[in-house]
Amino acid sequence: MQLSEFTYIFLTLCIPFLYYIVESTIPKKGFSILFGSIISLNIFIKVNNFTLFGLFFILFFLYKYDKKERIYYLFLSFILFCVPILGQIEINNIKNVIPILLISSVFSSMMIGHWFLVDPTINRDGMKKIAKFSMYLSLGLSLLVFTNFYESSSDFFNLLDNELLNNVIVFLFISAGLLSYGSFKSLQEKSYTGVMASTGLSYLSLIVSLGASGTLILSL
Repeated sequence: MQLSEFTYIFLTLCIPFLYYIVESTIPKKGFSILFGSIISLNIFIKVNNFTLFGLFFILFFLYKYDKKERIYYLFLSFILFCVPILGQIEINNIKNVIPILLISSVFSSMMIGHWFLVDPTINRDGMKKIAKFSMYLSLGLSLLVFTNFYESSSDFFNLLDNELLNNVIVFLFISAGLLSYGSFKSLQEKSYTGVMASTGLSYLSLIVSLGASGTLILSL
């Protein structure tokens, strides 16, 4: 999988988290503008009619932000962004989407954590659930690697044998899960500093998740 394809999938998978954050934490429109702008960078990776229409519906989602039907525009955007990659990803590589989903979830948690520092009136419940989702997904991926569901090969990493490489990946996923758990527990603190700690842990979790998922995908 090329870096451009990896980035495209990562940004596309952020769209469901954008919707969930908007519905659960109810941030101000500025958050959706910021997050939507980041997701829209996809049009520079793959320029075609689908991505252009995907961008159009993100813009329409922002335009109709106060309307109940906004979910449909975001859903259409997600579908349109998915189309260009569905024909390119081989069946054997579909499972690569799961590790990338982890990165999208941790990144989304980090984004809303930062926004809380701007607008501390938003609801924390959605932030907690994304942190828990990231934790469970990290631990699930560590189990899948441990049970050889993901059969990695050390051909790309000449310094490590297969068993040691698997152990490193398992350790990284477990570490990402523990960091997400720490982020979740920090959010249970009612003080402002609890969210600051959670955001910092999300940063660390994102770095570790990138290392774990990137190493796993490269080794398949």
